[in-house]
Amino acid sequence: MLVVVLAIVGWFAGAAVWVVAHAQAAKRHPFGGPACDACGAPLGRLAWLPLFGFGMARRCPACGLSQSALRPLFEVAVAAFFALLAARQGWSLDLLAAVLFSLPLLVILLVDWWTKLIYTNVIGAGLLLGFGFSLIDGYRALINSLLSATGAVLVFGLLFVLAAVVYRNVRVVPFGLGDVYLAAMIGAMVRYPAVVSALFLGIFLAGFILILLLATKRVSRRSAVPYGPFLCAGALITLLTN
Repeated sequence: MLVVVLAIVGWFAGAAVWVVAHAQAAKRHPFGGPACDACGAPLGRLAWLPLFGFGMARRCPACGLSQSALRPLFEVAVAAFFALLAARQGWSLDLLAAVLFSLPLLVILLVDWWTKLIYTNVIGAGLLLGFGFSLIDGYRALINSLLSATGAVLVFGLLFVLAAVVYRNVRVVPFGLGDVYLAAMIGAMVRYPAVVSALFLGIFLAGFILILLLATKRVSRRSAVPYGPFLCAGALITLLTN
């Protein structure tokens, strides 16, 4: 029963995350409401619901264009992720933490993939969640969370500096300052030692995908490729398997 409930929650959460991420990517208020992919016209409150308000807000009332078919796939993916979390962890504080942690991670994943930007307001919310749940677990967990976030900042800050030296152009550096902040958020959430595997997995995924893109000539060595989505994916996988 819990798996089914979390799958439904994930389905609705996926729809809401898409709306918030789309608004932030368009530099609108994150909770300003659903808007058309093409013209930016409001789609109405029903579009907060899955499947574009169960089909009622599929087309823009202003320009008549259908919205992205990727959104329903994203909603299903989030529903499956929540269901897997429930199946692995059962009802617990850890399950609640993983569900809440996944929300800012998913928003950042989408926004960074679309725009190559990571917004500090989402990072701040994720840090508060990470430190808040750590405090519930006790002062030792809070210290772990703080040290994990600090360690992640130091490591990724160093990578950012090294990448800037190698590329000599901050516009195409694989590691941006947003990724440094994101690493801190992930450290605060998953803590040590899980932060090591989360960040390593994100780096591995980024490298693997980048090699594929280079091999297929989809990008060049000087192309700016967003790194945040892979770090988010590594953190989400860690939340699921930790």
